[in-house]
Amino acid sequence: MVMPVVFGNLVEEFTPAPIKALVNDVVFNSLLPGKLQNKMTFDKDFFQESDLKFIKERVTERIKATGKSKGTIEYKHYPSGTTSVERRGGSVTDIFTDPEQRVKKTLGQFSFEVIDGKINIIDRFNFNDAPQDRQNIPLSEKLKTITADIKAEDLKSNYGKVRKVAQHLGSSEGEGATFKLEIDANN
Repeated sequence: MVMPVVFGNLVEEFTPAPIKALVNDVVFNSLLPGKLQNKMTFDKDFFQESDLKFIKERVTERIKATGKSKGTIEYKHYPSGTTSVERRGGSVTDIFTDPEQRVKKTLGQFSFEVIDGKINIIDRFNFNDAPQDRQNIPLSEKLKTITADIKAEDLKSNYGKVRKVAQHLGSSEGEGATFKLEIDANN
C-alpha cells in the first residue's frame, strides 16, 4: 500500500509546475463543474528547488534595480527578454530543463514583497486572454473554436497550440488557483 503513495509523490515531485497548473486549471474550469480551481491555494512546494532559486534571483535583481522591497516581475524582466507570452514560438519541452520557462509558464508576471527576510508572492494561475464571455459555453463549442483559431492563426509550434487550448479551456482573468509563496530571501 505504500507503493502508490511513494509513486504518486515521485510523479508530483518530478512533474513541472506548468503541467500541474495547466492540467488542474483546465480540469476544474472546463471539465468539472463548480470552478473549484478558484478555491485552491498552492505554496512553494508546488515548485522545484531550481524554480524557487530562479524566482529569488529575479526578485533580488528587481530590488537592486529599483531599491524597493516591493514590486513586480514582468515578462521583460526574465533573462530571455520576451515582452509577452510567446504564441508563435516557444517550446513545450523546455519546461523539463529550464527554470525560467517553468516560472514564466506558471507565475508569468507577478508581484512580490519582501517582509522580514521572506519573499512573499501572491498570484493567480489563469490566462489573461481567456475570453470571459466564452467561459459558459459547451465544451464541444470551445473545442471547435480552438481548432478554428489554431488553423486561422496558422500556429505551428506545439507551445502555441497548447497555449491556445489553455486560452479557451482555462480560467480567465481574476479566476484560477492562487499561489501564495513565501521564500527565504537570505538562503
